[in-house]
Amino acid sequence: MGELLLCHETIAALPYYIEETGINIYSMEELSYYISGNVYLLDHSFMCESLCTWVEKQMHRVELAQKLRENIRTEGKLSDFVFAVLQDTAYCTMKEMQEIVFAVRQMEQKSDFECDKIRADQLMEKEKYLAAIYRYKHLLDEADTKETGEVLRGNIWHNLGTAYARLFLFEEAGRCFEKAYAFNKQKESLRECLMCCRCRHDEEAFAEIAKRYQVEERKQQEIRNEISIACKSEKLEQFESHLEELAQRTGGAQKGKARKEAMDVIVQWKKDYRRSCKV
Repeated sequence: MGELLLCHETIAALPYYIEETGINIYSMEELSYYISGNVYLLDHSFMCESLCTWVEKQMHRVELAQKLRENIRTEGKLSDFVFAVLQDTAYCTMKEMQEIVFAVRQMEQKSDFECDKIRADQLMEKEKYLAAIYRYKHLLDEADTKETGEVLRGNIWHNLGTAYARLFLFEEAGRCFEKAYAFNKQKESLRECLMCCRCRHDEEAFAEIAKRYQVEERKQQEIRNEISIACKSEKLEQFESHLEELAQRTGGAQKGKARKEAMDVIVQWKKDYRRSCKV
């Protein structure tokens, strides 16, 4: 879950898996913790029979499971479903429960489009970039069939570009930022488009886009300098020094230790990237 959570009650033999965030839930406390930290990701798919079954069979909360099923059967509100879980667990204080339920009720009053936008943004904040990409693409498909303002549409394209960039997919990101600029006319979107060209070392595309949108030479140079400065940041230089130190270890034991340290770094990178790619 990202931090230590002390559970006083039953621990599940089989966890409840939440696909949205790729998290396994082992206790009612963890379920309440998940709800409190992901309020804006909750939707009606959270109200499902599989959760009721898990609450009944793994948590042995028969009465709560029946109450949740009744909520689903009568097509009750998500806010009532959430409150029933929180109230039964008593993990949150009454004030915290009221704030969570209030936030869910606010979401219930928004349009599906508004809710999807909020959820996509939340996935971005939680570094679930691939899941956010699917959400943003769905929003853009909806925007094509509705009378959506050009600025909002452009901002969605911008966020989609940001998600691609966080996955180092700079070519796709650049296309999104250019489309964003076509709609919202915001200089930040154009700037990010040019930054993507620099990140993938495509000077030809950089020059072409700068010319197409009449970007001043001074602004072009600022973008070039920004990327160069980022590549020389203190953290990167420290990391490069550490890699050089590992490479210079040639002795038997030292070489083995250096190889292990390098592999640990690579394994952590893989874990972080795969976590970002979960849907």
